[in-house]
Amino acid sequence: MKKFFAVIVTLIVTTAAFATVLASAYVGNSNTHKFHYADCSSVGKMNPAHKVIFNTRDEAVNAGYVPCKRCKP
Repeated sequence: MKKFFAVIVTLIVTTAAFATVLASAYVGNSNTHKFHYADCSSVGKMNPAHKVIFNTRDEAVNAGYVPCKRCKP
């Protein structure tokens, strides 16, 4: 029963984190200093520890991030 609850909690936390990323306009990578649209395929490959959420493009640019060449935000 404890394993069941652990799986449920993990699922809830993962879903909440994913929803946060999708709700944001832009996702930056603190390792590469590039930013992406939230639905860019690069975001799915990104280490969650390196994800930085930006509400606007200007916010990302002012923080020193450059646009992704794949999704061109």
